[in-house]
Amino acid sequence: MDKQAIVDSYEREVFSAMAENKPVVTYVKTIVGKVHLTVLDPYSGKPVPVTLQGIPAPNNPKAVVQIWSTKDNQFFMQMNREHLAAGILKPLTTQEEVVSKQETVSPNTISDDEITEILNKPYMALKNKLNSFTTPAPVYRFERMAEELEKSEKILEAIRARASELELGDEPEAE
Repeated sequence: MDKQAIVDSYEREVFSAMAENKPVVTYVKTIVGKVHLTVLDPYSGKPVPVTLQGIPAPNNPKAVVQIWSTKDNQFFMQMNREHLAAGILKPLTTQEEVVSKQETVSPNTISDDEITEILNKPYMALKNKLNSFTTPAPVYRFERMAEELEKSEKILEAIRARASELELGDEPEAE
């Protein structure tokens, strides 16, 4: 297969996915602040900077980035690995092939369903999970979800305390 045939095949994959509005993966930011990323432009194939901003929600177009091919996703994961590892970005949809290529899952990666499940478990299960995080981004997601679920003040205080520890760079106290 010559170089032009490979380029044509890649373009067909990307433009077909775009026409059907079926991205390989859609990433959403998990924090309220701006997130600066690098993605491959689907038309030129060149790296371009992208800034996600606004309320982190899947239905907010300024808070999500869509990836249209496995090649683009590999580039995206390589260029933005710190954001992914810190839990600042999370995938909304995944493709089996992309998941199988991921080397290790960060302890800061957690879905909204898992957060809800943990918030409905006993208090110590929540404390253990909070202590496993190494960055404050997923802890803030716990706080937001706990407020939405109207959890007790004790739970909210534990979440805020852990967020504060992570912001200051302190390790959790042994209990």
